[in-house]
Amino acid sequence: MRERIAAIALADARIRFRRTSTVVVFLLLSGLAYLWVPAPSTGRSLMIIGGARALYNSAAIAMATAILGTLFIGLAGFYVISNAVRRDAQSRVGAIIAATPLRSGEYIAGKFAGNVLFLTTFFFGFMLVSMAMVVVRGEAPLEPWTFVVQYLLLAPPPILFVSALAILFECIPWLSGRFGDVAYFFLFLMSMGITTAMVASGGMAWASYFDPSGLSAVFAQNSAMLHTKSIAIGASPFDPRKPPIVYPGLAIGGSFVAQRLVAMLIPLPLLLLARVSFHRFDPVRIRVAAKAERRWLARLNALLKPLTRALLRMPAARSLPLAAVADAQLTLASAPWIAIAIVAAAASRNRPFAFLAMAIAIADVATRDVRFNTVTMLYAAPRLREHFVAWKAMSASIVALLFVITYPSLATFAGAFFTVAAAVALPSPKAFIVLFLSFWYIVVNDKGATPALDFGGFYGKSPPSVALTYAAIGAAILAIAALTRRR
Repeated sequence: MRERIAAIALADARIRFRRTSTVVVFLLLSGLAYLWVPAPSTGRSLMIIGGARALYNSAAIAMATAILGTLFIGLAGFYVISNAVRRDAQSRVGAIIAATPLRSGEYIAGKFAGNVLFLTTFFFGFMLVSMAMVVVRGEAPLEPWTFVVQYLLLAPPPILFVSALAILFECIPWLSGRFGDVAYFFLFLMSMGITTAMVASGGMAWASYFDPSGLSAVFAQNSAMLHTKSIAIGASPFDPRKPPIVYPGLAIGGSFVAQRLVAMLIPLPLLLLARVSFHRFDPVRIRVAAKAERRWLARLNALLKPLTRALLRMPAARSLPLAAVADAQLTLASAPWIAIAIVAAAASRNRPFAFLAMAIAIADVATRDVRFNTVTMLYAAPRLREHFVAWKAMSASIVALLFVITYPSLATFAGAFFTVAAAVALPSPKAFIVLFLSFWYIVVNDKGATPALDFGGFYGKSPPSVALTYAAIGAAILAIAALTRRR
């Protein structure tokens, strides 16, 4: 049994490491490590304690980069690994696996182990890059063992949490699509934010046991050790008049270790639920699951049937713009919830919600033809192959315009165009969802304090130059995508 589980885990890890996207994600994570540890001469520092910066020693850089790495793994790691079961189904390897004596529990355990191995390797590489930052910008000697200790205290729980939830979401039909991608993003943020708020309020230290990110436990220990709650991590401005503080690192106390061990073990029972929900690539169970997944959509479709019929009866496309209209019709007809979301966005008068619903609606417009194996047929149509990016951009723009038409402003339309460009250019809906949600979350929490971030004019504080800049970035993204596809 162990040999079979190990074989699945190693095969899954090898497949992932051979992908170009893995290299891109690792380079992105390494670049973030460089940005997170700015030179003190810039007026910013990795860790701020009571307005003063922490001295760049191994303990400070190790703890701060480890907690930032857990946030990155918690947010982006899920979207990188949440296709293990789907990949076997699409490549038809699942049918071969179903015919072997391999048990479903062994398959789930192997995929889980493969996810853990992949994320652990990523985190180890990130630790090496962070150690290099001590050599580049450090103010004290490099202490490799300090990095190992700090990362071992923080890294295992989020790795196991993300690995378990990725398998669980893939095995439950109604969580395996875009709804699950969005639900996970807010689930992780809530698990981190609520537990940290409970610990910060005092008297609820037990909440740290349910925080996979470790942010609440780190906050509690640092507040008690440094006698302040004013602690910031991640390239923040500091007061140059205050002398640097020597940070000793996280202490290996019994309570802290117990919190991290419990947080590491809590996600494991989810694998049992994944085992129960796993269809083992049985065509009958897959069809039943698909029907259950579409049940609520069928009810919506019945309510909106007059609208969808009218859309499908519209004239056939005879030019590129009409082809874009036809593709937009297909988007609305195949996903009736979009019509309800458009009405809700207009009625709520909430621009951030309108952009959120719009992004979810257009996430797979440019990639769904590959998933449904209709690309060859589309390429046989006149001008679609040569102008595929322009066609999909116009199609997604039509849907996006329906969401933001009730918020007429330069910033809104420029932000919608920027969002459309990102959705069309990125090769995966998951990549678009995680990047958009992360940026959207930062902008919403910034509340307009930084006008340059307000890409959609959410708070009306950004000047026209910001809107024009995002429109220019969107145009550049589409131009690069078009050139890349033509090559």
